[in-house]
Order: sequence, then C-alpha cells, then structure tokens
Amino acid sequence: MRSRILALLLAGLALTGCGAQGPADRFVVAVQGVIDSAISQDGQSAVIASVHHGGSLWDLNARGRKYNWNHAQGEYTTLRAVAISGDGSRALTIKDSDLVVWDARTGQALNFWRAPDKVLSATLSQSGHRALMGLQNNRAIYFDVDRGQTLYTFDHEAEVYGVALSADDRYALTGSDDFKGRLWRLDTGELVHTFAHRNQVKTVALSPDGKLALTTSQREDVVLWDTESGNARNRLAFTYKNFVSARFSEDGRQLLLGGFQGDVYLMDTNSGSELAHWQMQPKKVVGRSSKAIDSLAFNGSKVVAVTSDGQVQFFQK
Repeated sequence: MRSRILALLLAGLALTGCGAQGPADRFVVAVQGVIDSAISQDGQSAVIASVHHGGSLWDLNARGRKYNWNHAQGEYTTLRAVAISGDGSRALTIKDSDLVVWDARTGQALNFWRAPDKVLSATLSQSGHRALMGLQNNRAIYFDVDRGQTLYTFDHEAEVYGVALSADDRYALTGSDDFKGRLWRLDTGELVHTFAHRNQVKTVALSPDGKLALTTSQREDVVLWDTESGNARNRLAFTYKNFVSARFSEDGRQLLLGGFQGDVYLMDTNSGSELAHWQMQPKKVVGRSSKAIDSLAFNGSKVVAVTSDGQVQFFQK
C-alpha cells in the first residue's frame, strides 16, 4: 500500500497538475533554501543568498559555483538581499544596511558601503554602476555604488519591497506596502506616474526599453502599464495567484511570471495571452516544501528559475 501511495505521489509530481509541465533539468544551489536570489539578463549567472551558508555566484549553464561571497572572513553572512547587473559583470550583496559590491568576473570585492536604513530589496543597473534599493524607512534610493553616494530618494508611505530599473537607465519603478507602484525619471528624480492597487505592491518589473511597467498585488490582476501615458496597456487575469517574481524578454514582447506556489507563466505582453505554463518540482516528494519562484530569466530556448527551496530549475520553451 505504501509503495502504491508513493507511486501515485510521484505520478502526480510528474504531471504537476493543471496542464503545467515540469522542469527539464534541475540542480541544488542551497541545501537549506534561499533567502534571496538574482539572475543576470542572459540567464547564465545567478547570485544566491542561502539559508545558513552565505552568498555565492553560480554559472548556471555549467551548474557550478564560481565564488563564495561573505561580508567577513570566517563567517557565513546572512544576506537579506542580492542583485546582479544586467550584463553580469557586477553583483551586490546586502546584510541589513551593509552593502558589498563585487566584480562578478574576478570574484573580488570592489566597494563597501552603508545604506541609510535597512535594505529590503535591491536591483542593479545594466552596467552595475548604479543600484536601486527599497528601504524599511518607506523610501527607495538610487545609489552610485562606485562613489557610495545617494543620487535620488524616492518616497512612499510604507516599506518598499519592489524595485526595478529599465536597461536604458531612463526609469526606476518602486512598489510599496502603501498599495502603490511609482515610476520615476532617473535623469531628474521626478515622479512620473503612480499606479494604484488595493493591496501591497511587492513585485514590479520594467521592460528593458522602459516602455512597459508591471505591478502586481495579491488578489488582483497583473497590470502592464504604458510608461509614456501612465495608462494600463493590459490586465492579466490572475486574481487568485500571488506572483513574487517577474521578468520581461529583451524585446519586451514576452513576460515571465513566477508564483508563490511554484507556477511559472510565459505571457505575450501585447495580447495578454498565456504562451506556456510550468510548475517547479520540489526537493521533497512527501511533506511540505517551499515552492516560491524567487527569481527567473530567459536562457536561450529555456527559462531558468531559482526556487525558494534552494534549486535552479530549467523549463523548456
């Protein structure tokens, strides 16, 4: 009987439910799970903030760890936020308000800085010379990581968990527990548009060309906004999904959405139609396991995702 139950469980995992396909390949990067992660735009490199074992940089195609990154010698730093530049040349690791900037090609630390308050989320610009960080003090800062200087401060009325930068360095997008997403100009620091929701906005994204902004809130549609007009371009009907990660393709025509329960969706940004649906495979066959899609990216003919239970999973398009 027990073997029959196990066989049924395994069959269920293979089917993954609701027509979703499972991963084509996967491997473990953090045995105890992931606190945060970030994948380069080309999907080839990832920074991992692991539970109990500090930070690391991985070559995803080679399935290998390149560097171990911690903030002090002889310790495993509990990192709360990490980021990698779009071109994969630089990385950022953060513990509370302490920042370390890394050269992703040599593994060497470049700079050590301190933010004005505890950092909740972070992203790096395409070249890695600027960072956008969401803070606990209801602000986000646009930060020069070479000089350690805050260039602009972006205000909200609650903690800022969602941050995104356009690859062309035109826009910053912030999402807050004040139920708002806000679009900012990076040449002047001015507020361009406010995108209102009925719940906390924790996940945001910008297309590389800065023409589309994404904001999502629990129990609401995913909204794609026209950054020029501020109007909704498309509403994706995912009212009962909680998305924790999102990524536009290089040309902005496709969008990846990663869910709290392990779903990955590939969407057409123009029509709003679903192109593909995958489901991550947890490490545990039996029992509860964390399933969230912490970060994701396009990787050639595949989609790559880092899962909260400490895996990298590849899905075939």
